[in-house]
Amino acid sequence: MDATKYLLIGGGLACLEAAKAIRQHDAAGAMTMVCDERHLAYNRPPLSKEYLRGEEQQEKLYYQPQSFYDEQKVQCVLGTRVEGLDAQKRQATLAGGRVMGYEKALIATGGSPVRLRVEGSELQGVHVLRTIEDAEAIGAAAGKGKRAVIVGAGFIGLETAASLTMKGMEVTVVEAMPRIWPRFAGAELAGFVQRQCEHKGVRFITGDGLSSFTGEGSVAAVKTVSGQALPCDLAIVGVGIRPNAELAQMAGLKLDNGIVVDERMQTSHAGVYAAGDVAYYQDPVFGKRRRVEHWGHAEHSGQVAGLNMAGQESKYGMVSYAWSDIFDMHLEFAGDESEHDQAVVRGSMEERVFKVLFLKGGRLQAYFAINTDMKEFPILQQLIKRKKDLSGRTAQLGDMSFDIKGLLK
Repeated sequence: MDATKYLLIGGGLACLEAAKAIRQHDAAGAMTMVCDERHLAYNRPPLSKEYLRGEEQQEKLYYQPQSFYDEQKVQCVLGTRVEGLDAQKRQATLAGGRVMGYEKALIATGGSPVRLRVEGSELQGVHVLRTIEDAEAIGAAAGKGKRAVIVGAGFIGLETAASLTMKGMEVTVVEAMPRIWPRFAGAELAGFVQRQCEHKGVRFITGDGLSSFTGEGSVAAVKTVSGQALPCDLAIVGVGIRPNAELAQMAGLKLDNGIVVDERMQTSHAGVYAAGDVAYYQDPVFGKRRRVEHWGHAEHSGQVAGLNMAGQESKYGMVSYAWSDIFDMHLEFAGDESEHDQAVVRGSMEERVFKVLFLKGGRLQAYFAINTDMKEFPILQQLIKRKKDLSGRTAQLGDMSFDIKGLLK
């Protein structure tokens, strides 16, 4: 049986950040990173944008070259799945039967795209977008004058819609909900984003779900629940991801919308940690459990897990944030807007430079910024963290000439 001190399962950003954090405090402990993809840790956000459009080369996606892992003494086992984990014996079984003992393990297996099991879903030309190979397959099928139907109007759906439109394709987005972004944006903000996309040529069908894919061998049309038939040369399903928690389930770890972890990112079993998209963590800012599928969370949670694995004391403390680029709109979001009773626009929607501030009981919960300077973001995040009562300050929040830094006093 092989042995390692630190076993990092997943191979993405959270694992890389954990490895870096571990090496800050343990320069020599044996470390093994196992990834079922054949790639070293790479940046996923460009897959729906620059990489899909052919503007960025594959080598630019990788966070670090192989030489970095060699220098840091991290053994990378690529293209290999961890098929079993015995948390009691502290052993992992890899594909092919290789058994590896460990002292500390991190599960950062991310998530897999939800695949809609409807008629025709296995036709050639029906895609999801999660990996380098997914992006390459979509890019190879794309072309000027072709038609694409995208099922789902989340970030991935709209980013992909923008990229394919920029490549000269006719794009239709189908969203089952009555409007786009019903779960994390008010009607005014969502309507603004949709209109900007429509102005660039994207067609939207809302309040109408997917019924089936049709075609002989390859997809030729998407049928909606209402009976519409949308001709297409390719279709992309972007309706979210499911956490890859099967390994944790087999190991008997506590699950609930992912792998349950404490503030140190440790699971229900000592010595086993989880981070990234798969972790169901206790958010110290909002006082509730959340599972977040964003780059910043993967980075931070991986760092916290790695420090604790190396014997340090670190607790999760970040205000979650995300960003997106859709056509010429740069979007920045932070906080938890799921519960709010007031929305204040700071800036000008007409000029396409503004923030929407979400408040509950006078306290800032989240902000959504479009094409704005980043200098106010740290201030807004501090206001969220401090739960500062901003009752009666609505006019100032909406006034771009007012320096919001004064609200921290």
